Amino acid sequence: MRFLKNFLFFLYILFLNILIVNDGFTKDRDSTITIIAAGDLMLGSWVEQVIADSGFAYPFKDIYPFTSDSDIFFANLEAPFGTKGEAFAKKYTFQVSPALIKVLIKGGVNLVSLGNNHIMDYGVESLKETIELLTRYKISFAGAGLNLFQARQPAILQVKGKKVGFLSYSLTFPEEFWATDTSAGTCFPYEEFVFQDVKELTKKTDLVIVSCHWGQELMNHPKEYQILLAHQLIDKGADIILGHHPHVIQGIEFYKGKPIVYSMGNFIFGSYSERAKESFLLKITWHNEEVMNFQILPISVYNKEVEFQPRRLQDADRELFFQNFKAMLRELNSDSIVISNDGLIKVFKTS
Repeated sequence: MRFLKNFLFFLYILFLNILIVNDGFTKDRDSTITIIAAGDLMLGSWVEQVIADSGFAYPFKDIYPFTSDSDIFFANLEAPFGTKGEAFAKKYTFQVSPALIKVLIKGGVNLVSLGNNHIMDYGVESLKETIELLTRYKISFAGAGLNLFQARQPAILQVKGKKVGFLSYSLTFPEEFWATDTSAGTCFPYEEFVFQDVKELTKKTDLVIVSCHWGQELMNHPKEYQILLAHQLIDKGADIILGHHPHVIQGIEFYKGKPIVYSMGNFIFGSYSERAKESFLLKITWHNEEVMNFQILPISVYNKEVEFQPRRLQDADRELFFQNFKAMLRELNSDSIVISNDGLIKVFKTS
């Protein structure tokens, strides 16, 4: 009898320990924040009819297994939604039907940057429509507003008990698109406030993401000013820098252990460019406030083949992508960077 009681007590203690361990695992898993970062999202032109024929979820069909567990899914919104306004006098102007906001909703995109060189293509009226639409559907944004004060405001997302702050800046022309104290537009990162804004956001949030629209189109390496600004932003407290504008990728630098993605390339973009064929999604998993893991998903954005549905690169195409990407990493980093077959990135300090 005593043996039976001791054995039952042992099982009871073992059961309690399993509960405690499992509860610890559950808490750890529940506290992990997953961020997906993507490139330029422009749903105008040829893509509109494809989505009308195939449905709002169509662009995400192939990448959904990679993006479905995201807490934050970010992309650069490269065109305003709207029906109002007049086109600005420049070579390319974009405006997207408000109905296509459902593409973002179906895909799970819940954070966008407005700081870019197309969000003002149809003036303040279309910007207002865009902001109203994003607000109505609870898609967070930053980077543009009806004046500079509004354009400077961060988005703050509450995720699993943590606060993720987001700022967006455009360093691209035309200069007429930059907001002033009395006019609408995008936020140019003037030195007089940008570093202070980042520093202040670190006091209010647990993680700070900064989006920068910068660089030169179709250039596959960053300019010196991009590197300098990115380092300064991290020095002031930014944790992640996400760059856009070149339409092609520019690699990732790890500065003080924090990622600077100089250009994400295209994502879902309404053109049949022969120059912008490959891109990637970046998955960031943030554990216990300190540890970040990074995973790359190479994708084809060559719309003559994928028809506005980014698809995972396979076999030889995937291998070639990683060969080229590793060369970019070597140019940007003094530390040793290793990418596994499934795209996981490991940084090994060399000093």
